[in-house]
Amino acid sequence: MITNYLLLLIPVVIWGSNFVVGSWLVGYFHPLILAAIRILFTSSFLLGFAFFTHRFVRIKKKQWVYLLLIGFIGTMLNQTFFFQALNYTNATESALIMSLAPICTSIMGYFFLREPLTVRMMVGSVIAVFGVYMLVLFGKQQLSIGLGDLLAAGAMLTFSISLILIRKLSQTLGAMSTTVYSTILGACMFVPFVYVNEQHIIIAHSFWPWILAALSGILSQGVGGLIWNRGISKIGASKASILLNLQPFVAMIVGYIALGLPITQSQLTGGILIVFGVIVATFQLQALKKEKQISA
Repeated sequence: MITNYLLLLIPVVIWGSNFVVGSWLVGYFHPLILAAIRILFTSSFLLGFAFFTHRFVRIKKKQWVYLLLIGFIGTMLNQTFFFQALNYTNATESALIMSLAPICTSIMGYFFLREPLTVRMMVGSVIAVFGVYMLVLFGKQQLSIGLGDLLAAGAMLTFSISLILIRKLSQTLGAMSTTVYSTILGACMFVPFVYVNEQHIIIAHSFWPWILAALSGILSQGVGGLIWNRGISKIGASKASILLNLQPFVAMIVGYIALGLPITQSQLTGGILIVFGVIVATFQLQALKKEKQISA
């Protein structure tokens, strides 16, 4: 069980870093074009992965329905909301709103998957989210809701829904095959959508933004997606999603290392609360195995 949580930290670190990378890249690409480029590189990587590891399997009719839903909601809509949000708001505010995904996923997992919703998970999630708010909002004069915040909320909601669908489908199809097929289907829907709807295209003319866009797509949606979906199939969507609270903390550290952004005392305190909340929500002791579940 501990090994599964440690493996899930890999995509969390990648995705936390992706907020900083994405904020930088939208200065060189239109957000939708950037998302399309990333998805194309991700799909190419996953096609190669599936070919060399023999992951192509026969898909049943009911599984196709789930795959199409995951591709549409988890790839097309999620990527559209995510990169459009970064065009209107900064990385840390987007990470703040995305930090609500664990609670949202836990609630949906309880109602749709009958996954246990324990007191310990809820307390740990609340502590972690409070840490996120300290990390991002301390020192702001006022909290306002803008278009970027609404778009980030859309990215959070579509991500949570896709986690539930992936958990459901991986019970019969397998996490690896679910990732490969759903991402490729999402690319087939998203790229034509961008081509038809985007008239004013902003594309980088230098070499390095293209390299970074390709690497972020392969690592974030490719490698990160494979590891994450495997983790969901092992420990469940609710428990896995709690680790997403670490993303703003990772974004803060990466921002400091890559961009030299200062880390304040309140941010450090918020980061410690995030880590503590995640530990409370995910660490299991033998004495707590019979922990009482929250009734409906």
